[in-house]
Amino acid sequence: MKAQELDIPVLSPEKLIEIKDKLSNFDLGVVVAYGLIIPKRIIELFPKGIINLHPSLLPKYRGPAPIQWAILNGENETGVSIIYLTEELDAGDILLQEKVKILPEDNAETLSNRLSIIGAELLERAIRLIELDNVNPIPQEKLGQPTYAPKIEPEMGKIDWDTKNRDIVNKIRALVPWPKAYFYRDGIKICILEAEASSINGEPGKIIDIGENGILVGAQDGSVWLKKVQPESRRAISGIDLANGYRLKVGEVISR
Repeated sequence: MKAQELDIPVLSPEKLIEIKDKLSNFDLGVVVAYGLIIPKRIIELFPKGIINLHPSLLPKYRGPAPIQWAILNGENETGVSIIYLTEELDAGDILLQEKVKILPEDNAETLSNRLSIIGAELLERAIRLIELDNVNPIPQEKLGQPTYAPKIEPEMGKIDWDTKNRDIVNKIRALVPWPKAYFYRDGIKICILEAEASSINGEPGKIIDIGENGILVGAQDGSVWLKKVQPESRRAISGIDLANGYRLKVGEVISR
């Protein structure tokens, strides 16, 4: 851990109350990806409060999986928000926000990496503003109605081919690197790491074509190219390598 390399104390208590005395030595608290509700009695230990970095444009996508749900829902942009921490989940007043484009090739991993860099810069700006007593927090209710981004569960990755092709591709993008979208073929779980929507029509779940671009599978409207996949307990391979190795054929219906 970088903090330990720099001789910065790192505390990992099971309960924050165990280190209450140590926390009272600081003016400002900073929380990033903590995942648990911090009680009011802990927040009140910090004269300048606690600020939190959240990877969405609050009040949209409060909760544990904002990056995944933004991609799942086909959003074109998201962002990072710096808020004051309150007892209510991700509901504090906003200090700073920055919008970020969601690129067509983004998955949850690449988008998370970009947001982390932008978020770190925004967090540094917020701390400087607080030090200068130059903040003007905005209540979230002034920016719209909140939405929630619930926890991602492994079973959400199962592909239903009788779904719009864009929704299938968004699911694939949203669930990389975990838990990954998948289908079964002869009892073997095949995870999909990279895919592309196509306007070519075909029966949902049926293989329409196999070529250099991968495996083309029919969807509710159009189809989906499976470009990069990962058979269970094996390394990632291209769609064409999967077709060759597992003897997939045009006309075959893979598991729905």
